[in-house]
Amino acid sequence: MLNETATYLNQYVDVVPGGQPVVSLVSFMAFAIIFYTIIMALFRSIKLMTSKTKTTLDDHLIKNLRRPMKWISVILAAYTALQMFYPEFNLWGHGTDQIFTILFIIVGTYTIDKIFCALLDWYAEEMAPKTDSKFDDEIFPLFKKIGRALVYVIGLTVVFNQLGIEISALIAALGVGGLAVALALQDTLGNFFAGVHLLADRPIRPGDYIKIEGTDVIGTIEEIGWRSTKIRTWDNNVVYVPNSKMSSSILLNYYNPGEEMSYAMSFGVSYDDEPKEVIDALKEALKRTSKETEKIVEPENSVVRADKFLDSAIDYKVIVKIPVYGDRFGVQGEMTKQIFYVFQERGITIPYPTHTVYMNQEKKAEETRKKLKGKQKGKKKSA
Repeated sequence: MLNETATYLNQYVDVVPGGQPVVSLVSFMAFAIIFYTIIMALFRSIKLMTSKTKTTLDDHLIKNLRRPMKWISVILAAYTALQMFYPEFNLWGHGTDQIFTILFIIVGTYTIDKIFCALLDWYAEEMAPKTDSKFDDEIFPLFKKIGRALVYVIGLTVVFNQLGIEISALIAALGVGGLAVALALQDTLGNFFAGVHLLADRPIRPGDYIKIEGTDVIGTIEEIGWRSTKIRTWDNNVVYVPNSKMSSSILLNYYNPGEEMSYAMSFGVSYDDEPKEVIDALKEALKRTSKETEKIVEPENSVVRADKFLDSAIDYKVIVKIPVYGDRFGVQGEMTKQIFYVFQERGITIPYPTHTVYMNQEKKAEETRKKLKGKQKGKKKSA
């Protein structure tokens, strides 16, 4: 049928201004419109049939496949027009069939990429919210990039094979080049795989409040990237820590297993005050602090006790539960203020650091030195 159509149109080539090129171009446009119309009609039919389904997978597929189908209709139209009017077309030693085979492989690779993206977008939208784990939310962007790159690498390999390029030699060259690149980017690749480890093992997550042991870095994790982890400190500065450092360090996670945590405060009180009275005063200060800040969880379960003897005071511990680690500043400050007022009301002393010097010890030492000198003089006379 295609040959008959070509024979029929060739009868009018000499009549049409511009000759065969114009006729072939008009035929290409006509075929492109016909193929595109057929494909879009097919899409509308499929969309109508899938509109009543509960899943959104079909919607994602239809949306992502529209553009590849447009390219397929254009390539089909070009192939048909060339076969009709230029069957012996040759480009750099490659015939029409080979050229369009390569074009279809490229478009097919693009189509597979779009299907892959549609599947991941559907999972992220419909399935991921139903899971308790946040792993898929964190690893999916990285997995998507790697998967798309792999699709295009495979497509490029097939194209090279069609062009007659020796793939084994290319793979060997890429292997040597990859080794050189790996050595040059050793630190970068170390950070990348450390980031994958952090996302997979999940000792920390975005939103966690952490401290890196052995450093002054403490704050909220905002993002775990492919090279570094972004941490916002309590004074609103941003610290970028290499993932290799994060992976090899001891991390204190204040939000794991939960955000609520116990917080211990120490206060020194004079030896002259009765411990029972001091504990009652501390409980009163704790009650006022809880009322003022509203940052103490279950204040009735807080612990107030005498802890240890210091040089000039008895150390008392007040252990409370706070909603998040960052609330410790407000609770500590308010507790200190309320203790000052309550102790002042009840006559309890907050001692200054003091040292007692016993002068009689100095007199005894002087007497000892005099006795030693006297004995030494007696030995000299006898000699």
